[in-house]
Amino acid sequence: MKKGENYRAASWWITWEDISWPNEDIADKFRYRADKALKSGVNMAVIYGAHFRWDFMPLWMNLHNMIKFVADELHQRDILLFDHHSSVLTHRYSNQAEAETMRRRNRHHLPFAPSRDIAGEWTYKGMKLNDWRMIDLVSGKPVFLERYTAEQFCMNNPDFQKAYQEYVRRLLAETGIDGLMSDDGIFYSGWTSCGCGHCRKKFMENYGHEVPPVSDTGFWGNYQNEAFKDWIEMRFSTTREFLEGVKSVTGKDFPLMSCCSDSVGFYLPGYGMTYQEFIKPCNHIMLEMCGNTPTLEGNWQGNFPVQMLHVGIGRENSAPCLGLGYGFSEVAADFIWAFNKFLGSGTWISSIKGRLGLRDSEMLSLKDDAELSGNGFNWEKNNPGLFDADADSGVAVFFSRWSRDFYGMTEQDYQADYCKTCFELLNNNLTFDVVTTIPLQPAEYKVLIVSSAICLAAEEYAALNNYLNNGGTVIASGPVGYYDQRANKVLEPWLEQFEIISKTAEPERIAAFPPWSKQEKIIPVCSGTYQGRNLASTEWIELNSGKGKLLWTPGRMQSDFKELAIAGHVRNFISEDFVFPPLDCGWQFRVFKKDNKSFVHVLAGKFDVGCMDELEKKRREHAGNNLINSITRNENSSSRISLELNKDFKQAKYHAPLNGIQKALTISNRKIEIDIDKDAYYLLLELE
Repeated sequence: MKKGENYRAASWWITWEDISWPNEDIADKFRYRADKALKSGVNMAVIYGAHFRWDFMPLWMNLHNMIKFVADELHQRDILLFDHHSSVLTHRYSNQAEAETMRRRNRHHLPFAPSRDIAGEWTYKGMKLNDWRMIDLVSGKPVFLERYTAEQFCMNNPDFQKAYQEYVRRLLAETGIDGLMSDDGIFYSGWTSCGCGHCRKKFMENYGHEVPPVSDTGFWGNYQNEAFKDWIEMRFSTTREFLEGVKSVTGKDFPLMSCCSDSVGFYLPGYGMTYQEFIKPCNHIMLEMCGNTPTLEGNWQGNFPVQMLHVGIGRENSAPCLGLGYGFSEVAADFIWAFNKFLGSGTWISSIKGRLGLRDSEMLSLKDDAELSGNGFNWEKNNPGLFDADADSGVAVFFSRWSRDFYGMTEQDYQADYCKTCFELLNNNLTFDVVTTIPLQPAEYKVLIVSSAICLAAEEYAALNNYLNNGGTVIASGPVGYYDQRANKVLEPWLEQFEIISKTAEPERIAAFPPWSKQEKIIPVCSGTYQGRNLASTEWIELNSGKGKLLWTPGRMQSDFKELAIAGHVRNFISEDFVFPPLDCGWQFRVFKKDNKSFVHVLAGKFDVGCMDELEKKRREHAGNNLINSITRNENSSSRISLELNKDFKQAKYHAPLNGIQKALTISNRKIEIDIDKDAYYLLLELE
């Protein structure tokens, strides 16, 4: 892999057959696969399989030797190898039915699981593995995860921490891997974990509280209780600190990431999961695109707010972002690659054949992951200068984790407003970034959008005022700045300095275990007055503040987006190099820029999707991805689009990467007319 390249990754599957290593036939298979990866433009492979690594403890020596062989073969072809395994989960089953479920749903893990009686005797350097297990707060028994047929070790157990760090040290020494994805160090069962002695001790020593019984609703789900907020804070710190321990072994510059499919959802405090914490020890962003991409209904926009947040965290921390999409055909791999390029992310293409519920004999027609990605990966490899640009965005959307962590009891409290803001900008073809830190100067972003960020830290209040005073424009909606970062009332709500009095009709918030379980999905209605005048529910007011401007409305994006028309307000304060066609053209646009070049990424907004119907009928498990083998742009996508240019470009090129088409475009009177090839759904326009 060359310096400065984006990752073009494919999963490197370990199969049951491979466990017979050392084996010359397997060695030949690995060499053949490495050749296929090279031919497909892959520059990084990621180990998949032998996933619950502690279950493979008796085979570590052979497993590591095999991984080293793979790494050596790939290195000869200038391909990196990352290991990918679960740090904390262990498959456990009590009867034949559970064993069958385990192998049907998670065959891709290679569930090489000891029976419970044998597992109870397993030790590592004199320590029983069973003593590391998380304890369920309700039952008092070890946490059991039905979807994985698994138990979990606790990240707060010091013996386990030490043992896992020793394992990582051994892994690096014995394999020669180039990076590590250490998975699952979260509270996988959610609020029911963890009640082990180490978690209880940590809560007492670090925060001064006992962990109460789940019947105590004075604590559980009570957002007025500072001790419960401490419990939330400890969950996030636990997952971060566990990865910090891994980083202490790998070293500062060694590539490290962890699995994360969401950093937006209101439910995430229950898991202690957010890449805003993971990035503190990690230096790579993993963006898991769960489910079908696109969906069977032909949509790809659904997780865009999450994906933009992960891309934003990567940009803020100078960390590469790797978008993991799942598919079983070249068609699916092509789309996953195109979508990541539209995002501005690196790509990881993977199948999860072990979750299909098919027999091995029935999956013989499915190609290896390394064979799926050739179209997009090779085009990117051969045109490297087209994908190293930054998003040309004068607009930033602020994500408020404190509003999510300590106030958001349902998605309607905050999450839905953030997401709808992202959707509205996307659907109006406004290129934007997501930020987790408020910029102090408007040099990078002329407009900052703050939607229903009801909780702000002291430094965020100060940063907002500095940004305004330095000439920035803040477009704010709904309840903004009532509370501090722990959802406690501030002496002066942020808007009051502008003579705006804002109030929110709070729904009844019922404390319960699990937290939020008794909350109704009610949108809290926001209202406001300006200088004593009552504002209409979707009325905007525009005020000068220092050198900048503040626009605010009591309306909430999730319910009032049509009336608020936020895209029009944004466009009043930014300059755009392009005027895109009307929204009904069926295409969506994002603009990137580097030096004197602009790159317009164009992706169809809607698709017709088909599957391998015969194999789908044979599936015995339907929790995983579908076997998509047909993705074509919907007939509502125009075959001819026009772009108006607001600056003088000298030349323009049209690229349809997945169709092998490159041609010059004519610029006439600051306008480009583009005839789109019938089968093309992803275009890249290069303008200089």
